[in-house]
Amino acid sequence: MTVADVVSPTPDPACVADWDSVSYTSETPHCLRRVDENLHYPEDLDGRVHHDGQIWSRALWDIRNAVGSTRADTLILEGQFDVGSPTMPQLATSTVAAARRLYGNSVANQVRRAFEVRGIL
Repeated sequence: MTVADVVSPTPDPACVADWDSVSYTSETPHCLRRVDENLHYPEDLDGRVHHDGQIWSRALWDIRNAVGSTRADTLILEGQFDVGSPTMPQLATSTVAAARRLYGNSVANQVRRAFEVRGIL
């Protein structure tokens, strides 16, 4: 078994938690959440946390694809320390700063770009 088998047991890596959503979805794969929706902040916000979270998830997905899984996981987690109850733009700013501290300006610029494309920054 590879890491890819654990992270995404479906052939669709942008489908999160297929195993957790089989009881309430009829489509295959049974995605708990997709991380590749083309949503934009703030106009696609509708007040439903799981829907709105797809905007954030897409930015993180793009970061992961741009800088690699290990760097992305590390900088995303680091960016969440000591932020309290942030807005998406506040958390994005903290995440860019974490990327800069950990990996320098080149990676920070890639992270910033992912948030800019989604309208978060």
